[in-house]
Amino acid sequence: MTQFALLIAVQKYKDASIEHVRFAEADATEFASALTLHDFELQKLLLSQDATKTTIESQIKRGLGRLTEADSFFLYYAGHGFSDNGKNFVTCYDTDPGDLRATSLGLHWIFKQLDSSKSKRVVVFLDSCESGITKIDHRRGLYGSMSESEIEEFFGQSEFKVCFSACKASESSYSDGNLKHGIWTYHLLEAIQGNAPTALERGRFLTANSLQNYLSQQVPLTLRQSRSGPAVQTPWMYGGLNRDFQIADLSPILQARSAATPIDKHITDALIRVVANLRIKNLSGFRRGHREPTSINYSTRQFVESISSTETSERAESLFSKIKSTFGYTRREIKCESGKIVTPDFEYTVSCAQHKEDPSLATLTEEITNLKSRIVHDERFNKVFSGTFDELVLELSSGIEVEKVIDAIEGSDSDEIEVEYPSDVSYCTISFKDGADTIRITDCELIIESSLKKSPKELVEIFHVVHKRLVQIVPMKLLSAK
Repeated sequence: MTQFALLIAVQKYKDASIEHVRFAEADATEFASALTLHDFELQKLLLSQDATKTTIESQIKRGLGRLTEADSFFLYYAGHGFSDNGKNFVTCYDTDPGDLRATSLGLHWIFKQLDSSKSKRVVVFLDSCESGITKIDHRRGLYGSMSESEIEEFFGQSEFKVCFSACKASESSYSDGNLKHGIWTYHLLEAIQGNAPTALERGRFLTANSLQNYLSQQVPLTLRQSRSGPAVQTPWMYGGLNRDFQIADLSPILQARSAATPIDKHITDALIRVVANLRIKNLSGFRRGHREPTSINYSTRQFVESISSTETSERAESLFSKIKSTFGYTRREIKCESGKIVTPDFEYTVSCAQHKEDPSLATLTEEITNLKSRIVHDERFNKVFSGTFDELVLELSSGIEVEKVIDAIEGSDSDEIEVEYPSDVSYCTISFKDGADTIRITDCELIIESSLKKSPKELVEIFHVVHKRLVQIVPMKLLSAK
């Protein structure tokens, strides 16, 4: 059995009067990359000027013509669509607005080719089925609503032919500038790439029903966060009446990912932070007549907290506005009080306290806690906190014997890794000679320390790289349990 895929994205048109389709090429390109994870053979990736009507027709005929009954075929299209007298069409690079029907590609023709192929497993993804006219910001529409009846007629009684549409025929499909994708395709990619556990059945199978249920939940949520005005987008599915119709088995991807980072199952909590030390006399609340503390006690700690309130409140207020506008949270969804911002996806806290050892210093700490796992990969999240943090702290469910980790490193033959530790061996700091990032280990935490301030996603990526190298020298059991 072979799995084939043909991907088409028309972002720019030969006729300049046809509005561009934002991120269509990025959608198709990343979808092609995602399918390679599942051993798909990419027949062709047609982008904009390559997606002429003649070329698309040729590629569809060629691809379907070589299929056997055991083969699978995925067809993805992103671009403008329209309906004419109940017949649906998708546009091509050379579509002529003056002769739309003749210069576009009819879905009825595509369906006829699908029906005549030997393959019994066909999946169509359409990010084009929406209403509206051109020149409407962020909508993938052109002139008229696409008709559902034609699609329902073809896929309606099919068990193993299914069509996923970005929205119902009367609606529009929206894109998001922060995600740099169409919202529907972004979540489709999350599911295909194994980044959406709720899209899976039994923790591994992406089926027609599980994918549709996931898209139906996530797309409206993201749309609401992305746009301030009224907008409706309802992902739709046609066909695939057999509940067990399998789109993909994610187990090989998930197993490989787990094998690369087996520590994940021992992580009970994670936080991202940055810590900066500054002179107490430089805090905005330090006034004439104040004296820098020469000791550390309850009174001095209270003093530092009181004179640093401006720094913490201004930082929190600035981020509140940025987070709210970027994510589109409503008043009920985001709260800011006393240096703490609470959202549905994460919590941010900024605080200032007297240094634990030097009485003349204050420690300003920013932390992200209670993260939803998906938010770490959200481009909006990483844009807000780009270049902000330098530590990723992972709390473990079982303790680590720091001494044994040190012994394993010192007993290895590798000259690429170094370990430092205090006399009480309460922690150790591990580094590789060819990198500036380190990992600090205590009896219950793994802390990634970056030499430069990073986004949350970049810190997670550093952890995976450093940890993968570390377990080649230190046995995994020493890093996960006493």
